[in-house]
Amino acid sequence: MESGAQLPLVVCSLYAMLVSTVIASVGDRSWSFNKCLQDCRTVNCTSPELFVGRQPVYLRVLGWDCVAECQYVCMWKTVDDFEKDGGNVPQFYGKWPFVRVLGVQEPASAVFSVLNLLSHVAMLMYFRARVPSAAPLFLVWHFYSLSNVNAWLWSTVFHVRDTNFTEMMDYFSAIFMVLTSLFAVCVRVPAAQHRRRVGCCAGAVLLCFFIYHVHYLAFVSFDYNYNMKANVIAGLLNAAGWVWWSWRVRKRQRYVWKAVVSIVWLSTMLLLELLDFPPLGWTLDAHSLWHLGTILIPVLWYRFLVADCLYEVDHSAGDLPKTKLN
Repeated sequence: MESGAQLPLVVCSLYAMLVSTVIASVGDRSWSFNKCLQDCRTVNCTSPELFVGRQPVYLRVLGWDCVAECQYVCMWKTVDDFEKDGGNVPQFYGKWPFVRVLGVQEPASAVFSVLNLLSHVAMLMYFRARVPSAAPLFLVWHFYSLSNVNAWLWSTVFHVRDTNFTEMMDYFSAIFMVLTSLFAVCVRVPAAQHRRRVGCCAGAVLLCFFIYHVHYLAFVSFDYNYNMKANVIAGLLNAAGWVWWSWRVRKRQRYVWKAVVSIVWLSTMLLLELLDFPPLGWTLDAHSLWHLGTILIPVLWYRFLVADCLYEVDHSAGDLPKTKLN
């Protein structure tokens, strides 16, 4: 547990490195790419009806219009040109080139996002089967779980097809998930008699910030650095809150090691984001491995939630209807 007390500093340093990293899109700025894109659009995009008629149904369903199709084709032509000249694999629009599968733009990340979603759904069912509905924070943890399911749903959609809309929804859902976890910390840490007041205050502040965050990104500036910094601050407060609380109650609530291990696990997986390398087999990159590494975290985290809720039930049994505890 002593090492866990240093976790916020480690996470802070890691996030600072991520925020300061600037992703260069050499590929989409290259002459080869832009010349190919111009030629492709001139030849293929002057008659949208003809293009749609030649396109498979699954590509049309996923929104691969003529311009997007030209970008995909020219991306691979540019990659070939770079490799022939002995250059490194370039990024395009801030992302590595991926081989799409049945129109899915980033197949590995999409599959792993689905598995993360299913992990939360399965563990929510595990939680519901073991925790009485009268338990303190029963509804809070349902709200937390559903925010995670929503975030992984939009992560899946975004990795299936990267558009301005799916990217915004992925960002908005991710920050909402982090803020929901922060709200849960604010409600869990205080004594039971203070939770309603603290929860209302924290909920109001976090909801106002979320509304501001969405408005700023959607209508003022879709600022990647600002979005990252907002997630950094909320994530650090969340991690620090859980580690501090776990350290404080560690002697009487020995199950809190599950919470600390979950946080350390999550932070360790984040290190994968620093290993920015071209995708293996044009499919598996560091970001997809980050999604792979988080699939089993809910298994441990929800076991902590069950243990914590049952602990609170045991210590407030006199205040709960006896029928609810059966």
